[in-house]
Amino acid sequence: MERRYFVLPRDGRGLRCLQNCVLYSTRLCGPWGIALNDKNIKVAIIEPVGGHGGMDYYDFGLGGGLAEEGVDVVLHTSDETPIPKAAAFSVHPIFRGIYGPDQVWRRAVRFIWGSLMALGAAVVERRRVVHFHFFHVGILQAMQIMLARSLFRRVVVTAHDVESFVEGLETHGLSRRVYRWADGVIAHNRVSQNELVARLGVKPDKIAVIPHGHYLHMLQPLPPMGEARHRLGLPGSAKVLLFFGQIKQVKGLDVLIEAMPEVLRKHPDAVLVIAGRPWKTDFSAYARRIEELGIGDRCHRDIRYIPDAEVSFYYGACDLVVLPYRRIYQSGVVLMAMSYGKPVLVSDLPGMTEIVRDGENGLVFRREDPKDLARRLNAVLEEKALLQAVAEKGLAYVRAIHDWREIGRRTAAVYRALLNLPA
Repeated sequence: MERRYFVLPRDGRGLRCLQNCVLYSTRLCGPWGIALNDKNIKVAIIEPVGGHGGMDYYDFGLGGGLAEEGVDVVLHTSDETPIPKAAAFSVHPIFRGIYGPDQVWRRAVRFIWGSLMALGAAVVERRRVVHFHFFHVGILQAMQIMLARSLFRRVVVTAHDVESFVEGLETHGLSRRVYRWADGVIAHNRVSQNELVARLGVKPDKIAVIPHGHYLHMLQPLPPMGEARHRLGLPGSAKVLLFFGQIKQVKGLDVLIEAMPEVLRKHPDAVLVIAGRPWKTDFSAYARRIEELGIGDRCHRDIRYIPDAEVSFYYGACDLVVLPYRRIYQSGVVLMAMSYGKPVLVSDLPGMTEIVRDGENGLVFRREDPKDLARRLNAVLEEKALLQAVAEKGLAYVRAIHDWREIGRRTAAVYRALLNLPA
C-alpha cells in the first residue's frame, strides 16, 4: 500500500499548514480525521529514544506484535535507530539530533519539530490513536500530549517509569496533569499501576497492565563462551559476573562493587564486567571506589553505549547477570538476560520479584545490602546446576509470559476500547 507522509515547511508556515490539514481532514472525515466507514485501527507510535538508548528492541517487538494483530502501525523514532529489513510496519527516524552535546535549546527545538511532523503525519494518514512512551514527564512531553489532543487524536501513554529517578527532571504537578490528559495508560506491572493511582491520581479504570516483552525477536546468536571471553579479553576459566546497561545511581552498581572484595576472597577467579553508558551520573566515583577496594584488576570496564552487534558477546561471556537495583519500576535488562538464557540475580524490589521467583527462574538478594549480595554470589557461584536450572526456567518464563504477540493483542484491545470498536 502506497504511503504519503507529511512534512511541515521549515518556516512560520508550518503551524498554519498543520491547522489547515486538520480542518480539511475534519470536513472530509469527521472530527477523528478518519473516513466514517474505516474500521481499521491505525496507530502512530511516537518514541524518540529508539536506538539511542536500547528502546529499539522494545519498539520493534511491540510494533511487530501489533502488526500481527492487524493494526496499521507507523513508528516515529530516533535517527540513531537501526531499522530491520524485515520490519512489518513503517519506521520514520524523524527525531534527528535530539541527543548529544549540542545546546539544550537546539535539541529541544528539534524534538518539537519531530513531534510536529509525527503528529501532522498522523492527521494526514488518518491515524486515530497516538501512542507515546514516557520515562519521565517534562514540558516537552506535556507539549506532545496537548498537541495530540488538540488534533483530535486518542492518546495512549506507556509509563515505563512512573516518575523520574533524577531530581529536577520533572515536576509532580505536571506529571499528574499529563496522565490525566491521556485517554489510556499502560503500566508494565502492578507496582507501576499502584503508583500511578497513588502518586499521580490516575483513575484505575484508565490503566491497562500489560507486561514488557522479551527480546527473542532481536537477539544476535549467542557465541560460545570461550569465543566471547576471548573477544572481550577475559580469562577463559574465570567466574564472570555481568552488570549491563545504563549506569544510574538507582541501579546500585556501588552495592555490587562493595560486595566484590568478599566474593573475591572465596572466588579469587571471579571477574566483574561493567558494560554500559552513565546517565545523569559520573562514573569517576565508581572508578575511585574500585581502586580504593583494590579490585581494579578484577573489574573489566567498558563504559560506553554497547552497540547491538556487540551485546551478545557480553551475555555469552558471563556466568551470571547481576542487577543490584535500589529502585526500579521494571527492567528490560532482566528480560534480555532471561531471553539469552542467562541466570539473573536481582534485588528484592517488587518490580523485580513480579518477574523473578527466587530459586525458580532466578535468584534474589536483599536490596542495598552488599553483605547479603556477597553471600548469595558466593553460594551460587559454586552451584552450576542451580544456575543452569534457573536460566532454563527463566527462558521458558519469558517465552510464555512476555510474548510480543500476546502483548500486541492486549495493546490492540486498549486501542479498540478507546475507539469503541468491537473486540
